[in-house]
Amino acid sequence: MNLQFIDLHTEPPRSLIVVAKKTGMQLTYLVISLACCVLAGHLLDIEYLYRPVQDGPSTHPLTALLFLLLAMALLFQFTHRSVSLGLQFIVASILASLFMFNATSPDQPFLSLSSSKHLADIFNLQPSNRLSGNSFVVIGCMLFSIWARKRRHHILCQALALMSLCIATMALIGYAYHTPALYQDMSLFTVTLSFFLAASVLGISANRGTVRAALSPHLGGQIVRIQCIVGGAFFFGTGYLVFRSLANAQVSSLFGSYMIAVCWFLFVVLMTGASVFEQTDRTRRKQEKKLRAVALYDELTQLLNRRGFKQIIDQQLAHQRRVGGGMGLMLVDIDHFKQVNDRYGHDIGDKVIQHVAWHLRRLVRDTDSVCRYGGEEFAILLPHTEPEGVIIAANTLQHAIEALSMPLFNDSHSETLSVTVSIGCSNVVNGLTEKAFKRADEALYESKRAGRNCVSGRFEAPHSDYSKSRKAHRSRHFFRTAKQQS
Repeated sequence: MNLQFIDLHTEPPRSLIVVAKKTGMQLTYLVISLACCVLAGHLLDIEYLYRPVQDGPSTHPLTALLFLLLAMALLFQFTHRSVSLGLQFIVASILASLFMFNATSPDQPFLSLSSSKHLADIFNLQPSNRLSGNSFVVIGCMLFSIWARKRRHHILCQALALMSLCIATMALIGYAYHTPALYQDMSLFTVTLSFFLAASVLGISANRGTVRAALSPHLGGQIVRIQCIVGGAFFFGTGYLVFRSLANAQVSSLFGSYMIAVCWFLFVVLMTGASVFEQTDRTRRKQEKKLRAVALYDELTQLLNRRGFKQIIDQQLAHQRRVGGGMGLMLVDIDHFKQVNDRYGHDIGDKVIQHVAWHLRRLVRDTDSVCRYGGEEFAILLPHTEPEGVIIAANTLQHAIEALSMPLFNDSHSETLSVTVSIGCSNVVNGLTEKAFKRADEALYESKRAGRNCVSGRFEAPHSDYSKSRKAHRSRHFFRTAKQQS
């Protein structure tokens, strides 16, 4: 039997993962908007929209178009997968064409187009206005990263996105410290598009792979976040000092590439270690959760045991002290259960207990708590319920159980078995749960003395003596009847 029950010891909420996924979707829309602005700048001859740094490199329109297609492919993976695959195929075709063109005719310019005054310079691939090698690598990595995400290769997806993010980060540092060797021919807008798109892929896939381990609220995630911050700050700081001390421009360019490679390697090692640690820690947490389940839940019925029920009562009492209101308590006992064991055996007796437990959990409200209090005895806590409501709910339960039948499957024949329950009710006053259990137990024995299959109650509130048995009253407000369930 698979019952849904309340986990008294839930794991800490993965707030960082949720924030990362939402931020990833927002960054995707930001990439689309920025790429459209760059394309509009080329069409309208607004130089600032494609060359933000005066006399610096500009974003090639083909670069903006490829980033636009990649961002749209990432978005359409959630709604229109065929469209996403089509866009990825277009990007792959363009990249393959550029690679073949560069391999066969490295010195031949593209055909000149004169729809605006600067497009001739663009397609002549002037040094300050061309699709750079870094941009080509970043776009290729992002294409394969998006494809890997679709194929559920989360480690490969995040590794490629992380590599693109490291290249973009290094280029941003180059712009911040006026070091052209770090960003080479990448425009500031190209760097921003690369950074946002890589961060978007990492954010959207934050609930899988190594990013999940890095953002985990547990110890492994905390360790790797501290390591990334401290290690990254130290590496970038010392690397920049060494880089500024180099006089040879060629050596500086090689050192910039070296910094990118080492930075990427550093983060991959840290996140791989965090992933391994998280897997080990997750196994430990699962074992601890099983131990807590054994300590707080009944193995046969999957209901709360006495220890778990006590914790629920303490929580509800704390809530009652803040907001007020009544709290009801029921003790439910299966009638003539010993006869069932004697006639059918203990296996059928266990099935009867499971059968009654399942229906008790099904019939009560979501805010109520059901506990296996003893062998064939159950306890039910009803927060925000006055004595009249407890009696109405108890009668509804009693008649719903009476109307049910359980099929019995033996080796020789098949038959059905019907059971009844006796219920004793009370209320919790001033947080005195022991007195409430004592009154409920006395009321339960009154039901048994009255012939069983009935409801009795003992309440401490003035003028609320429900010691005698009552007729059943169905209440849609408190419970769903068996007829409605069927």
